[in-house]
Amino acid sequence: MIFGKNNIEFVTTNYSNMSEHAVNIDGELLDSNLFEDESWDKLKKNYKIGDLKMICCGANAIPKTSIKYKRFFSHQADECATAPETIWHKTSKKIIVEEFVKLGFKALEEQIGNGWIADVYVELNGRKIAIELQQSPQTLRVYFERQKKYSESQVEAYWLLFPPRYLTIKKAIGQYRLKNEFNNKCPNPGFFPSLNDLPVFYIDEKEYRIKGVGLFNHSIKDFILSLVKSKLAYGRTWYIEGTMSLGI
Repeated sequence: MIFGKNNIEFVTTNYSNMSEHAVNIDGELLDSNLFEDESWDKLKKNYKIGDLKMICCGANAIPKTSIKYKRFFSHQADECATAPETIWHKTSKKIIVEEFVKLGFKALEEQIGNGWIADVYVELNGRKIAIELQQSPQTLRVYFERQKKYSESQVEAYWLLFPPRYLTIKKAIGQYRLKNEFNNKCPNPGFFPSLNDLPVFYIDEKEYRIKGVGLFNHSIKDFILSLVKSKLAYGRTWYIEGTMSLGI
């Protein structure tokens, strides 16, 4: 957060999480466009968390001013509960935890380790497993760095991505392999954009199936079972042993 002249609050705005409207504790609709500068500054100075609510999801609302002097209301956590990414994240995590529990294992959410926080963490048969549900963009370099943190803690880490994030990282992996393994010359008959030290897949938003390259397409139940039984393997790409795949 940066403050400029006249104590105007400048923020970097995520426009998907902003609104011109909110409601106060009396249920009165507030329109940011109808405020004058003085009354808006007064609202920002005097409101308390919980006084204002977002219309879209009922989350706490924060009055803010953008770098272009636009007045708006923002979610307190900078994340809307009705956003597709948030719904995907919560639903996926719920299903994953339930599947581990059905198999008799205790799945912990938001487990903190040495330099990492796992969305879902499970210990089974002497193994430590972390599942990351990645909904926000990050570079391939950051994936490597975070994966290394898990490896240093002797934790197996598996990445399940929001679909748009997967499309981006799949391209990055392809370019990485092309440069580092094939000297920028595509081999015949080609290769998969997949790495044996970075298990990355995605969960689709409709059926909530886990998918990836090489015909990888499994239910969350079968994926979790493959982890428990150590059936998730890497050949030309990732695959579950005993199933149809191009990874063998």
